[in-house]
Amino acid sequence: MKKILFLLLISLNTFAQTFTAETGYLYLGDKETEMSGGLEIKSGVIKKNDKIDIYAPTGRKFTATIVKISGENRQEVNQIKAGEYGYFDLKFTENPSTGKDYVNKGFKVYPAGFQANTGAMKAEADAKLSTSVNFKSTLDGKAFRGKVTYKGASLWRKGVKNFAYNKPYLQLQFACVDAPDTRTLTIQVFNPKESTASYTAKDMEVNFSGTVDGNSANTTIFGFVNGKATPNFTLEITKWQASGNKAIISGKINGELPEVKILGRSTKVNRFENGVFENIEVEIFNDQADLKEMIKAAGGGGLLKN
Repeated sequence: MKKILFLLLISLNTFAQTFTAETGYLYLGDKETEMSGGLEIKSGVIKKNDKIDIYAPTGRKFTATIVKISGENRQEVNQIKAGEYGYFDLKFTENPSTGKDYVNKGFKVYPAGFQANTGAMKAEADAKLSTSVNFKSTLDGKAFRGKVTYKGASLWRKGVKNFAYNKPYLQLQFACVDAPDTRTLTIQVFNPKESTASYTAKDMEVNFSGTVDGNSANTTIFGFVNGKATPNFTLEITKWQASGNKAIISGKINGELPEVKILGRSTKVNRFENGVFENIEVEIFNDQADLKEMIKAAGGGGLLKN
């Protein structure tokens, strides 16, 4: 009887510690293993000193301890339950800001040691990615999937005076969607035709940079600057449908990109084969006032410079 009662107490205690949650916005602390921010409690109760596992959609797990909880008016409390507001200070067992699948908003949270269905998470994440992928290619014999970055598909009819280029150009920028790969392909076509057309290296500049393994120390840069190299690299626009300040385009990408080295020369190349993008929405800017607003909104990034 005592044994049954003991097991029952353990079961009740385990149930009491059961919870599910989702990360809100989290911010790095003074140390690389510290973060603070919101957790939305979906069910159960989370207590101070609880250990939690946070799962990225890729299945990557981050383990942390709740060292402090603040409730309404930022008063410190010992626990938060579903439906209540909570601000949490977390201490992780590793740096949670590394890799492409670093801790972010919308990640699932469980008690540490909970056997989460990471297979289902990955399948769900992959299904979402598949709907956002708009560039597919074979890269050095392996599949490469990308999507247009924010403000990454744009046409500047009058170029950018005193910024990068004082002539019309089209920019297409695709970021890899498969973590931890952070590589981004940026193509700029000079004096583009607003119609179907084919372009070679002499018509554009290309930058393909980032890291395959998510480690910034292993960053590589491949590509070429207009007029300084003419590798066998082509872009074909197979569809161009314009309406107002937008155009819907499709196209093909093929060819080689040499590695760019600050010192010395490299014989390495990246080979894109059967690259295809479909129904990309291109934003069209007619004057430099529009462009300045675009650059401001995009944080000033994404443009190649000589």
